[in-house]
Amino acid sequence: MTVPGLRADWQQVDWHSLYSEDEFVHCEDEGKLRETLAQLPLTTTRKNGTGRGDPLNLIIIGDLRKPFIKAGWDETEVLTAGAAWRTVKAFFGGEYKYSPMSTLYVFGRPQDVGLQKARDSIHERNHLRLWLTPIRFRGKDVWVGAISRDIGVYFTTRAWNLMTHAIDPNVDEARSYLAEDLATARSVERLGWLRGVEPATSDNPHRNLMKAPHWTDGGRVVLLLSNDRVPLEDIDFFDWEWTRARWSREKATRQEAPAH
Repeated sequence: MTVPGLRADWQQVDWHSLYSEDEFVHCEDEGKLRETLAQLPLTTTRKNGTGRGDPLNLIIIGDLRKPFIKAGWDETEVLTAGAAWRTVKAFFGGEYKYSPMSTLYVFGRPQDVGLQKARDSIHERNHLRLWLTPIRFRGKDVWVGAISRDIGVYFTTRAWNLMTHAIDPNVDEARSYLAEDLATARSVERLGWLRGVEPATSDNPHRNLMKAPHWTDGGRVVLLLSNDRVPLEDIDFFDWEWTRARWSREKATRQEAPAH
């Protein structure tokens, strides 16, 4: 159902022109899927394809709409004068669930879909950016994305409005949260993990294009979504780098972490 007056970012995408038919890679078995996913970019970049930005720490397979709506995620509005004004008001105590997010680039284009889940205020929310890939798994869309947990704002000359969100440097925590959030919404049919960027620690972190530090174990979660209800005990696993043992550790970490 369309939100009246909302100009969501995904509504501005010409989906039919993103890829030609001969660019699509169709995967029917998990082995080919794994090999094909391993060829995807590892980080976001500048518009011209240079630089190493936020880690692309997740891959989602399937329809996005019902699973994310069930889990309470909101769309993101394109940047307009009205949206900018609503964002400014929200910074001073108002509520704005669809606030525009900064642009990151993969495949030479900005995110196709931006989703967010607000917490106490606009200063603190989970930001998810997704790009449609030319990969299909058993007829389903495959998306690559980056998720981060915003923990505040700061001033910078690198942003158009002289301010940007500060992200939780432990980016794995946001990745784990998303996997558990969609699983708890009974929307995950199968999950697994692949190797992504090089691991980094708090003592020797990576830095994104805003020069903000972040660290990671280097994994990217793969989520096959379902529009049908999938009980937690029925979730299956891709038998890749990390499987059931990893899922158990991720859940234990989430249970010990602060609430979002």
